[in-house]
Parts: sequence; structure tokens; C-alpha cells
Amino acid sequence: MKKLFKYFTTVKKDLIKVPFLIFIEVIFEILIPVFMGKLIDDGIKATDAFGVSAPNKNIILLYGGLMIVSAVVALIFGVLVTKTVSKVSTEFGHNLRLAQFEKIQTYSFENMDNFKTSSLITRMTLDVNTIQQTTNMTLRVALRAPSMFLFSIISISIFAGWLAAIFVIVIPILLFGFYIILTRAYRYFVQMFGKIDNLNLVIQEDLIGIRTVKSFVREDYETERFNQAVDEVRTISKTAEKLTIWNRPLMQFSIGLSFVLIGWFGSKLLVAGNLTEGQFANTITYINQVLFSLMMISHVFMMFAMSRAAMDRISEVLDEEPRLKEIENPNYEIKDGSFKFDNVSFKYGNQDSKPVLSNVNLEIPSGSFVGIFGSTGTGKSTLVQLLSRLYDTTEGTIYVGGKDIKNYSLEALRKEVILVLQQNVLFSGTVRENIQWGKENASDEEIIEALKSAQAYDFVMSMDKGLDSWIEQGGVNVSGGQRQRLTIARALIANPKILILDDSTSAVDTKTDAKIKSSLKNQSPDMTKVVISQRLSSLEDADMIILMDENGINSVGKHEELYQINEIYKTIYDAQSKSKEVEE
Repeated sequence: MKKLFKYFTTVKKDLIKVPFLIFIEVIFEILIPVFMGKLIDDGIKATDAFGVSAPNKNIILLYGGLMIVSAVVALIFGVLVTKTVSKVSTEFGHNLRLAQFEKIQTYSFENMDNFKTSSLITRMTLDVNTIQQTTNMTLRVALRAPSMFLFSIISISIFAGWLAAIFVIVIPILLFGFYIILTRAYRYFVQMFGKIDNLNLVIQEDLIGIRTVKSFVREDYETERFNQAVDEVRTISKTAEKLTIWNRPLMQFSIGLSFVLIGWFGSKLLVAGNLTEGQFANTITYINQVLFSLMMISHVFMMFAMSRAAMDRISEVLDEEPRLKEIENPNYEIKDGSFKFDNVSFKYGNQDSKPVLSNVNLEIPSGSFVGIFGSTGTGKSTLVQLLSRLYDTTEGTIYVGGKDIKNYSLEALRKEVILVLQQNVLFSGTVRENIQWGKENASDEEIIEALKSAQAYDFVMSMDKGLDSWIEQGGVNVSGGQRQRLTIARALIANPKILILDDSTSAVDTKTDAKIKSSLKNQSPDMTKVVISQRLSSLEDADMIILMDENGINSVGKHEELYQINEIYKTIYDAQSKSKEVEE
């Protein structure tokens, strides 16, 4: 919790007000039994000079009025406390969610590999909500209940003397019971949050892949998978609840024990004349306040058992150190689109013994049209992800515009080295809003030009509202090929120094693919275009083709050179050409 205190800074003044408001509320609540005792002893039980019962109406009205005033003042300050605490806890929850989201934005791909998406969603929703509720209860109860407890004990000691010693018996029983329950319940709450993560993962995968599920008629399988995940959450929740339900019986036992002891010893003191009826009545009231305070404290402890697990999980997100770091005074300007790989090697994580890329040396001049071809698993995507610094090299150096990419600001580098993935994402919004991700203030004329270059203009204009047509989350209301063309348009409008298409035309037909590549070749002569494709015909006109195999870069050259000297290239090209003829 100490790590999370800084997220109260936006409500620091309100946080300081809370103890003051609670103190006033408790003082006036404590006064009510005092006035009640006086009302009974000096008002209702009053006697005249002859010892005959003669209730004093003035005393009854005085102390009755003071009780009403005290109750009203306590109520007013109680409302103020509730309002202030709600504001503080809500703002705290908001700050925690925002802090996690901002921290995730700084993560590299390597950081993201440490967390499941479903887990991050749970941490920013359910976990924060748990902590927010605990904060609300803690501020309202953890300050009020101990104050009420302390003042009540003092009052009992003043008015009823040794009756306060009863709590020496009751409180150790409660504390020992709470300790046993909390220490055992905590580990089950940790497991429960993990099971909720898995449940969210199942839901997320099923909803995102609902078309695939229906295509393969796997509804029954997914339902069974969901039931299993729900059962796991239910089972671990029941195990935790079996422990926490002992909290209430333990509290009720302590309350019962307290009243038995008070009834026994209090009646003896009453008969002996060492305790008045008024003092006994306000002692009973104070006992109720003490036990109610203990009950509320026990609820806080239960909430802490749950929120402690949530705090640990949120701290994991906030404490995760971004693997990609900028130097103190980075460069913000990239001269051109040239790039160079100097003895670059890379492997994912620290456990993999075999690097994905090993000793890669490559130099590309600015404005080049570069094609990359290779089978699955040869490191094509890894190569271009290193270029845009989504990962850092394990060994070696990459230069863009003549400078080490680690010397650039990450924002500046990624604005000038844009990567369009095969499974790139569209966001819910209009076509215009999606394209403006590449250039925030892009005019309609610029958007239309980018759409034409990406061969997306015709189908966008055929939609009901043209540029204002709505795109659903993930672009599910457009085809795969249309989605890819929109993401290419989004990248083109940014006019970067280096544009990378990572097999991002795989879902379009050969004719459209050829038009896109032709348009790219003529687009911005100074822009370096790097195209990964499984169609060699798409790369035929490239200034340089990089052929990759399981050992890294196999050959580099133009189409004519590779066709003459590289048997693998020649075989694949001829096979694809025959397939193309059949297709045509």
C-alpha cells in the first residue's frame, strides 16, 4: 500500500479533512450515552427531599435536547465523511487505472510478453475496484472504529470502572481469530484472481474468434471451456469464503460473551450500589459501540485480505521496468530513410539457446524499395520489428539515418519508421478517424489520396457514408483485404522516412497487390519501402530482394541476379509463376 500512496496526491486536501470530520462525528456520538445516563439518573430517577421519586422534567428536556443535537451533528458530519471518502476513493481508483494504462504504453513487446491481455484488463478493472472499495471502507471505518473503540473504553472506565476489564478477555480472542482467518484466506484470494484472469481470457478469445468458432461448429466445446473456467473461479471462491464466513460467528460469539460478562458483573455492581441505572444503561450503549467498532474493523480486515492480492498484482504492472529506454538527450530528427544492420543478433528472452537472427549485416540506402522473402520462422518479422525498435537487439547495432536507433527518441523513431502488420488493427470509429491515426489533422483530400494509393478508395466510397462510414472494433465489418488496405492508407498518410509492410497484402488478390506495390514504388521517392511478401511477383521490381532461410539472410540482390545464381529463389519463383498462370 505504501507504493500506492502517491496516487492520493490529487485529493490530498480531502484526505487530510477526513480524520478531522471523523473526530467530530465520533465525539458527538460518544456524548449521546453520557447525556442518556444523566437523563436517567438526574431526570427520570430523581427524588425529592423525602426520597420519593420525582422526575425532573427540566433535566429530562435538557439532556433529551442535547441528545437530539448531538445525534443531528453526528449525522451531518457522518454525511460529510461519507461524501469526502467516496470522492477520495473514486479519485484514487481513477489514478490507479490511469497509472497502469500509462505504464503499459511504455512497455516494449518484450514487457507485454510477461502479461496476458486478459490479466491486464482484470488488473485495471476488478483489481482496482477491489482496492477502491477497500479504501472507501478503510477511510470510513479504520479511522472511525478505533476512535469509537478508544473513547468508548475510556468512557466505560470512567462510568463503570472495572467493567472495562471485560475487553481484556474478549479482544485477544477476536484478534487471534482474525489472524488465523486472514493469513489462510489470503493465498486463496491470490489464486482466485488468477482464475478470474483465465476466465477473462476464455471470454476474450471466444468473442474475438466467434466467427471461427461458428465456422468450425465448436460452440459446445467453447461452452464447456467456459463452464470449466467458471467452475474453477467458483471452487476457489468457495474455499476462500469458507474461511471468511468464520468472521461473523467469531464476532457474534464475542458479542454474546461480552453481554454475559457485563450482565453478570454489572448486575452485581448495580445491586451493591456501586453502579447507577444510568451508568449501566450508557455502559450497555458503549459496549454496543465497542463491539460494532470491532465488527467493522473485522470487515476491513476481510477487505484487506482480498485487496492485498489485488495490490500485489497492480504493483507488478507499475513496477515492471520498460525494457526499452531512451538516453537522456535523444535526437528527435531523422535525416533520411537509410538503415544499416551491423552484426545484429537477436533472441527472445534469456532462455532461448538459439538466436532468431545471428550476425546480420545489411545496408540500405534511402529511398530504396526493398523486398524480403522467406519461409515461416526465418525471422522476417523480427528483422523489421528491430528496425522500428519494438525489441532491442541482443547484440550489434542498427542505424537509421546514419545514427544508432538507441540515440533517437522512441516517439520520433516510430513516427518515421512505420510498421504495417499482417494482422494490423482498426479501431471503432469512422474511416476518417482511423486514417487520421497516421496524421491527426489530415484533410479529406489527403485521406482520399492515401486511400487511392492503398487501392481502398473505391470500396470506401461505395460504403453508405463514405469517409464517415463506421468501422466496428477490430474492423470486423470489413473484409480482411479491405482492412489491410485501410491500414496501409493509415501508414501512407503519415509519410514516414521508412515504411514497412509485413505481409500486409496477404488478404488481397494478386491484381490489387500489384497495383499497391506499383503505387508504393512511385510514392515519395525519398521514402524507403520495405515489403515482406510470400509472393515473389510482388517483389520482382524491388531495388533489392533479401532472401531469408533458417540460418538468417541467404542472399541479397535484384530479381535478375537471384534468379540466375540462387537455385532456391529460381525454384520458388518458377513454381509461383505457374500457379499465377493457372489462377489467371
